[in-house]
Amino acid sequence: MIKTLTLYRPDGMLISCWEDWTRPKREYHWKEGRSAMELAKAWFRGEKLSVPTELQTLLFSTSLLREVKLLNGVPEKVTRLPMRGEGRNHDLALIGETGDHRVTVCIEAKADEAFGNETVSEYWQRAMKRRESGISTKAPERIQALLQMVGHPEIPTDKLRWGAVRYQLLAAMCGTALQAKIDSSSLALFVVHEFHTDLTNEVNVIRNHGDLERLVQTLSSDAITVEPNNLYGPFLIDGVACYIGKIVAA
Repeated sequence: MIKTLTLYRPDGMLISCWEDWTRPKREYHWKEGRSAMELAKAWFRGEKLSVPTELQTLLFSTSLLREVKLLNGVPEKVTRLPMRGEGRNHDLALIGETGDHRVTVCIEAKADEAFGNETVSEYWQRAMKRRESGISTKAPERIQALLQMVGHPEIPTDKLRWGAVRYQLLAAMCGTALQAKIDSSSLALFVVHEFHTDLTNEVNVIRNHGDLERLVQTLSSDAITVEPNNLYGPFLIDGVACYIGKIVAA
């Protein structure tokens, strides 16, 4: 039996056109030229659902994934993270198979929206100040749990390399690994899908690229230059072989 790619909303509704796409948490993010709607349209460029050509190019860039077949996916998929608090919200989480592996692909769509407002160090410092003022928060424990997953459980001060990484990217990588374990996948891919539109600010795009590159460099302990259509890794995160890639909308 030939398996056909299908996408579902979190409530189980089949997505048959881009207008059916799950809306982002903040409704004002759903507009032409911004990442949420552009991602939805990218999967319906023709008359029916199809994998964007740029994602196919990325997957086929390595022999490990050259025979991968994407089976199903869920936009706005939420993966629970360690400790109490919000989960990791994947713009699109996909499951695929190769001859030897089950694969989880988690996509973060970006026009020029930032990878959050804080670095790991900044979020840590803010959380500690909240706790010191008497506000109950498990954020410090969550940050350390995520750092434990990437093999660096130290307190994230500005002087330590993980302190300068965007917290959203740390959560994205760990959330991708955790989703892979839920999916029983032996391989996990975190992919940034970049869109250039009339609303895109090039300065912000350059900033985002630098933030993603810092993540790869921190994981690899190497001054890697990140290029689109290349996969970087594997990085072992919580026992899962994880890769990072960036694609730009065709």
